[in-house]
Amino acid sequence: MKALLRILSLCLSVTVFLSGCGWEQDSFYYQGILFEGFDPAKHQPSPAFLKNITPTKVTLSPRQIKALKKCVDLLCEHGLRYLLEYPDRFVIVEAPYSFADKPQMIVYLDKEKVNLTFTIDDDWENKLLNANLGLMEHSGQFHFQGTPKLPNLLRIIIHEIGHLVEFERLKFNWQGKFVPHPLNKEFVNISWDQDRYWQDKEGFSEKLHNIQSVEGLLLFLQWFKEESSFFSLSSSMGMNEDFAEAFVYYILKEYYNYEINFVYQGRVVLDNLQAPNRYRRQKMAFVANLLQNELMENK
Repeated sequence: MKALLRILSLCLSVTVFLSGCGWEQDSFYYQGILFEGFDPAKHQPSPAFLKNITPTKVTLSPRQIKALKKCVDLLCEHGLRYLLEYPDRFVIVEAPYSFADKPQMIVYLDKEKVNLTFTIDDDWENKLLNANLGLMEHSGQFHFQGTPKLPNLLRIIIHEIGHLVEFERLKFNWQGKFVPHPLNKEFVNISWDQDRYWQDKEGFSEKLHNIQSVEGLLLFLQWFKEESSFFSLSSSMGMNEDFAEAFVYYILKEYYNYEINFVYQGRVVLDNLQAPNRYRRQKMAFVANLLQNELMENK
């Protein structure tokens, strides 16, 4: 009897392993989209990115595969599969951040970010506290609330595709230095000042870093909602980031009706932080026109 129980226990363990864990894979196709684990013998990112990559082979766990498939499904459900065709492939890599290798048209995804548990609102709080460490001691009093709940992995994928779009369609320089071009001038002029060597017009980073209290944070977020031309806390890092984040939040708003709220002491005190103002409407119209032209070309 004990022997039988041991056999049954072993069978159950194997079943759980196969169903819940399964086998790691080097690569897979889903809905015609290729995902690969990084292989230093196969993948050679552009030199600007290569120095930041851990050159070790990556295999994809069942949980990572599930997370990637879920994001593909979320895009396909809203008729956005064509966006996934922009990259030649997606490569999962050990790196400090995800990036779009624009010359190669490949999206590299940070292995640690390939999950469904970390949400977009989690990312907002993480970016806020990284940008202003002084707020860390108050962090238990507030959080961001995204509706609907969406994995940050979805935002990352759309964001990196946005970088490929701005490189191919708007002719942004991919090596850090901005080069004006008739295709990107309309967008860039909304938030960036040519007369001040293309600095952002709002002094956004300085405002963010100078917050010293929860009251100051509330004032900043109120200003952000009503007056800022940017869509996120990282948009002001550069024109490329500005476009990629506008691209992300246009899609999230248009197709998922996504909103981000600020909750203080258990109560929503600021809703819809990305509410359209005249500057954001200009950016959304720009992205909408760009995507409409993309759809027309793909017909």
